[in-house]
Amino acid sequence: MKTLWHAYKSTIYTHCTETGISRNSVPYWKNRLFAATVLFTIPLSFITLIPGIYMGYTLWLVGLLVSDLIAVLTILFVAFVPGISVFARKILFNLAMYQTSVVLLHYLGSNGPGLLYLLAITIFVLLSLDQWYGYLTFILNALVCIFFGAAIHYGFASHVLMGEYQLDAWIGVSSNLVFLSGIAVFLVPKLFDGLQASFEEQEDLQKELKESVENLNDKNQELEQFAYTISHDLKEPLRMVRSFMKLLKNKYSNKLDEKAHEYIHYAVDGAERMSINIDDLLEYSRIGRKYTTVEKTDLNHLLDEVLQNLQVDIKDKNAKITAAGLPVLPVVPVAVKMLFQNLISNGLKYQPKDNRPEIHITVEEQGETWKFSFSDNGIGINPKYHDQIFAVFKRLHTRNEYSGSGMGLAISKKIVEQHDGSIWVESRGNEGSTFSFTISKHYLKEKR
Repeated sequence: MKTLWHAYKSTIYTHCTETGISRNSVPYWKNRLFAATVLFTIPLSFITLIPGIYMGYTLWLVGLLVSDLIAVLTILFVAFVPGISVFARKILFNLAMYQTSVVLLHYLGSNGPGLLYLLAITIFVLLSLDQWYGYLTFILNALVCIFFGAAIHYGFASHVLMGEYQLDAWIGVSSNLVFLSGIAVFLVPKLFDGLQASFEEQEDLQKELKESVENLNDKNQELEQFAYTISHDLKEPLRMVRSFMKLLKNKYSNKLDEKAHEYIHYAVDGAERMSINIDDLLEYSRIGRKYTTVEKTDLNHLLDEVLQNLQVDIKDKNAKITAAGLPVLPVVPVAVKMLFQNLISNGLKYQPKDNRPEIHITVEEQGETWKFSFSDNGIGINPKYHDQIFAVFKRLHTRNEYSGSGMGLAISKKIVEQHDGSIWVESRGNEGSTFSFTISKHYLKEKR
């Protein structure tokens, strides 16, 4: 049944709408409204068709029977016969409604639904055609009412079912119909004018947004090139400092005292750390800008690659790393690989002396997200620093105690936020740490 309804609906919308029209336009939605009108008129017409046929048959009202037959065949023609313009279908549909209303007025008078049909036709015309056709409908409605008023006055009106027409009653009811038709003709187009203005404003905003995005992309490309150039230009003098300091040490080692050797060490170490910081900043700037390719990724395979990269440290520390079955998710693989590597590296690095590192990776499905947790048995983090450790270059220990630039968790936070998630830590001093983060299940869909 569902398949049949879908085929029925698809056929009508194919015939009663036009392709190549922007969704942000009144003609597009007028066509959609017309198609919806035809779609529901056909099944709902049986509510009036069956009683009409019964009445026409029992009272032998041939005109009513013929009218109902013509109306149904016309609407079916409009809905299912190919090769006709949408405009022609709209005209045929409203003409079928007009002839039905006139016949109903002839047989049932002001007590029947004929006048309601005239008002409905006015609405149908305004919803499907230009305002000019609404004016035409208003005039036709007035002429129909005048015609039947004249017929009543001169005794030509049928009184087969409802008895004699009363002219004063007809004038009272029909004048209200003309009034309501006029109100509709002048007010409904106001709605469409406002809708069109809204569409035009939306298109202007979309155009501005597109231009802004293009400008932003251009600026990002300039920024990327600038960052690369600056990093290269800054690292070159640092390389020279390291090189000449090492030459100085090698050539004049026996002529320098202990203090001089200490100064050389500080200069070389500072240059090396500055070089690392520049590389880390460059990497940080690329998250969400250069690393943007989303792929459905088996995170188990990705974790295997990370462990392979860290195998020297894992072997040296005799570390134990376990992981539950990780899901397949739409992610930026290079970024998530960096995230995993940062968290595991921290678990290996921040350990008490002679302690065997143990890192456990778990995953939990939570509604629209996946929650990942990396737990270790390291030195832990004092709760008062939990909000600070994700800042750029934030360190809680000296470089003599633990190496690094302090960028790992800042990069991790940016990667998680790139995937519409959040990251946090749970830890107490000397009791290990658990870094948890979430990744949206619908990241791929949202980025399309």
